[in-house]
Amino acid sequence: MASSAPDTSWGLGPCGLTPCYSGHAFWDSDTWMFPALLLLHPERAKSFVAFRDRTVEAAQQRARQHGFQGAMYPWESDPENGSDQTPHSAVVLADTEIHVTADVAIAQWQYYQATHDRDWLREHAWPVLREVARFWASRATYDASAHHYDIAHLTSVAESYNDIKNDTFTNVSAVKALSIAIEAAKVLGEKPDPLWERVAKQLYIPMAPGGEHHLAFDPSVPVRNAADFGGGPLSLLFLPSLDLQMSPKLRSGDYDYGIRPAPVARVSGGSMNTVARLTAADELGSAADAATWFAGNLSGGTFKPPFNVRTETADNNVGYFMTGSGGFIQSLIYGFTGLRIREQGLVDAYPPVLPDGWKSLTLRNVIFRGQRMDIRVARNAAGVVRLTRELR
Repeated sequence: MASSAPDTSWGLGPCGLTPCYSGHAFWDSDTWMFPALLLLHPERAKSFVAFRDRTVEAAQQRARQHGFQGAMYPWESDPENGSDQTPHSAVVLADTEIHVTADVAIAQWQYYQATHDRDWLREHAWPVLREVARFWASRATYDASAHHYDIAHLTSVAESYNDIKNDTFTNVSAVKALSIAIEAAKVLGEKPDPLWERVAKQLYIPMAPGGEHHLAFDPSVPVRNAADFGGGPLSLLFLPSLDLQMSPKLRSGDYDYGIRPAPVARVSGGSMNTVARLTAADELGSAADAATWFAGNLSGGTFKPPFNVRTETADNNVGYFMTGSGGFIQSLIYGFTGLRIREQGLVDAYPPVLPDGWKSLTLRNVIFRGQRMDIRVARNAAGVVRLTRELR
């Protein structure tokens, strides 16, 4: 609250107004902090998406410099003008960890779905969504022998894997961004490029043999630390903003492969690491696992005395890491409740869960499409967890 404000278009850095990461804006603002504000303080959340609209021309220029169409948002953006300010030490991320461009579009669409403000969609979001779709359509290449599109020369969200092909989180996010642009065009009466739908339908998503679970990236990429590998990148498939819908069998397979094997003690040492895992446990209906991940987020050593300032990892002391706090708040807003923002509304997408010993969880003054409400998750006399809404 101290670092965000309504009626601005400022790109907020992972550590707010402190010097951490030089104040540059990352995907942290779109994927981690924005959803935490959207339902409780939408006027502040709007400033986050306004930043991407204001700087779309800088992203277009960057795409052209890299030989692509549309808009290619920087890994680290200057909050004043949106130019790429990634330091030389991280230039590989700037050029190839490109999921950030999809994260931008997903946030824009979430704001529209939460407000149904069509004037805003046309004037501010559509230029972003259209240019992001153009980027992904030009970034993917068609493999005629395999009858699908690939995205090559990537850095995975698991950043030690670079210059790889078909990072699953990146490809899934690109499909989402393309699908969003198609839907936005329909809402506005625009004509989407047919290539957007073709790439969205044929972009390769790596899967294990038999489709039992997603792979983290293309099967051709050698996997290190295989014993508990899936965890990092695959857990992000459960981010509430991505809202990747899949069969119960596939969801369970992803959890057993990519999340359950990761030791809580290791994962909880980073303040971003547990939130998507908690959401995944909620989607599976496992209150016990959700409680475990939630406790790990609190006890992993990222809260530093004397003021419980949250840092990025347990072994550093950088400024307050709001990325992790945004994820923590998301676990309460979307995780335990099972709520998701979709075209149908703020839907009960998954049954709510509560850790043992919790009597209730209440979200006060939730704002959605002009309505204010309190949302309560509580156990009834029979011990069954229910979600109720009360208009204010």
